Amino acid sequence: MSRVAILMYHGLVRDPAALRDIDPAERPYTLLLDEFEGQLDALSRAGVPVLDPEVLHGCLPAGGGVVLTFDDGHASNAELALPALLARGQKACFFITTGFVGQRAGYCSWQQVRDLAAQGMRIGAHGHTHRFLAGLPAAQLREELDCSHAILAEQLGAAPRQMSFPGGRADADALARARLAGFELLHGSRPGALRAGGPTPSALLPRLAMRPGLSAGRFTALAQARSGPLLRARAVDAAKALARAVLGHERYHRLYTRLRA
Repeated sequence: MSRVAILMYHGLVRDPAALRDIDPAERPYTLLLDEFEGQLDALSRAGVPVLDPEVLHGCLPAGGGVVLTFDDGHASNAELALPALLARGQKACFFITTGFVGQRAGYCSWQQVRDLAAQGMRIGAHGHTHRFLAGLPAAQLREELDCSHAILAEQLGAAPRQMSFPGGRADADALARARLAGFELLHGSRPGALRAGGPTPSALLPRLAMRPGLSAGRFTALAQARSGPLLRARAVDAAKALARAVLGHERYHRLYTRLRA
């Protein structure tokens, strides 16, 4: 059975030494540029189509494929990922934390975000301040979602249609509020894949986190949404979900960051 896998990336760096300057919480998701380009080329060799993220708004191609997504809005998305994608004629969706744009070192400027859009990349939202949205008070939740939607619409001249939840953390209130804010497709971070040849589900969409050090074989197996790798990814995610349930979102995140430092 063919599937569509949504791959989740974050930041890229040119060389290992640059990892020392990356926030410890972000290092487990930061790939070397060579590694990222190798994955794009592995998809081509394996005959896995890289789909325009816009396909998620209609009937998914019967032959399956992958959709590339980037969270947060790191400057490396424009400086490193964009040239790699353009060289291969591929598109991705970049989920932007609007409050970081032009305000935090290492993140895109608004000109870079506009350049991504002008080059045919899709732009979505990733909240305004990167707060976890599950359990957030109603007024703060509304501010995070409405603000990010409105700012992107103003800066790009077109309303964003997709968003991803920071940390993949979403509950029923956050999902409902996101749809009220105007987002049509909502991305999480639970491992999984979509059935090809049918409509995109209205529920929170699964994605596969791309971490450094994946072998070419394991990467290809994940991109093809093979059952074995998906089951292993879900088992790891279930263990993390249990830890979050016991510790709470914030305590879990602090512990995770401390262990990665």
